[in-house]
Amino acid sequence: MSDRTREARLSKILALLVQRGEVRVRFLPSALDVSGATVRRDLAALEERGLIQRSYGKIAATYRGTEIPVMLRRARNTEAKRRIGALASTLVPCHPLTIAMGSGSTVDFVAGSLAGRADLTVVTNGLDTATSLMARPGVNVVVTGGNARSHSNDLVGKAVEEALRSYRFDIAVIGADGISPRAGLTRYSAYGAEIDRIMLEQSEHRIIVADSSKLGREHRVRTAGTDAVDTLVTDSLADPDTVTSLARLGIRTTVVRMPTEGGHPGRDR
Repeated sequence: MSDRTREARLSKILALLVQRGEVRVRFLPSALDVSGATVRRDLAALEERGLIQRSYGKIAATYRGTEIPVMLRRARNTEAKRRIGALASTLVPCHPLTIAMGSGSTVDFVAGSLAGRADLTVVTNGLDTATSLMARPGVNVVVTGGNARSHSNDLVGKAVEEALRSYRFDIAVIGADGISPRAGLTRYSAYGAEIDRIMLEQSEHRIIVADSSKLGREHRVRTAGTDAVDTLVTDSLADPDTVTSLARLGIRTTVVRMPTEGGHPGRDR
C-alpha cells in the first residue's frame, strides 16, 4: 500500500478525532476498511509523531484545537488540489506582478505551477509555499518574518502583519478551511485568519483556492465575508447549491472537473 494511501488513512483518523473528541479503537477497522493489524500500525505511527494518546481501547488527539497537522492535510483530496492549483496558476496574467500567497496544501500546488515564471514577485508566510517556488529559480520569493508554527509550516505574528501591510499586491492567492454563503471565509486558527485578511485587504484581485470538502463548512474564526473574494477555484465534487449561491453573491467560481467527469478541465459559473 502506498505512502499516500497510508497518510490519507492517518488523516481520516485525525478527522474522526476532530469530530468526536475520542474514538474507540475497535471502531477503526470498519471505518477505514482495513485490518486490525493495519490499524495498530497506523496508531503506532500517529503516537510516534506525538499526535495521539491511547488508553483503555480509546484514542484521543494530543494536539490543541481542531486543526489537523499540515503533514496529514496534504494527503487529503490530493488530485483535486493538484488540478485546482494548475488551473488557478493560469488565472495569473503573464506580465510582471506582485502576489501575496498564503500557506496551506492547496496554495502549495498553485505555487508549484507558478515556479517556472520569471516575472513574479511572491510574498508569502508559508514555508512550504516558499519551498515550492524556489524549486526552480525564476520567481522572486520574499518570505515574511514571524514566529514559525510547526503544526502548519507557516509564519505568524506581528512581524508578518507589518511586512504584508508594507505592500500593495496585484493578486492574493489564499486557501480556506471553510467557505460558505453565510459565514464567508473561515479558519481553524485566529493566527492564520488575520494574516489572510491582511493579504485580501492589500490586494487588487483576490483568488481563493479550496477543494470541495471546504465548501459549505463554517469554522470558529472568520477571515472575511464573501465580498472580499473575487474568484473561487474549487472542484466538481463541490455541493452545487453552495457553488450557485456563492456565484450569486458575485464570486466568479471556476470549477475543475475531476477525472470521472471527463470533458474540459474547468468551467465558470
